[in-house]
Amino acid sequence: MKTEIFKMILPMAVIAVAVTGAFSSNAMNKNSKAFAPKQGYTHTSPSSACNISNMCSDVIGDFCTVGAEEVRLFGKTNPEATTCNVPVYKP
Repeated sequence: MKTEIFKMILPMAVIAVAVTGAFSSNAMNKNSKAFAPKQGYTHTSPSSACNISNMCSDVIGDFCTVGAEEVRLFGKTNPEATTCNVPVYKP
């Protein structure tokens, strides 16, 4: 009797462990976005130039800031752009 129950439950337990492992490894891959470094620039007004500041990230999170006043930093659409209006985030 015990061996019959064991023979039924063991394959189900192995399948359950395999399915759980597959889902957890898939979730880890989705959550492990690599740090994508982006240069952050200070931007005081639309007519002012973008001044290089700190490295930030394009992975969405808290806004990238600098200094005690927590001045918000922005990125450029491409390195040659003259304006910096792309939101960047803390790494």
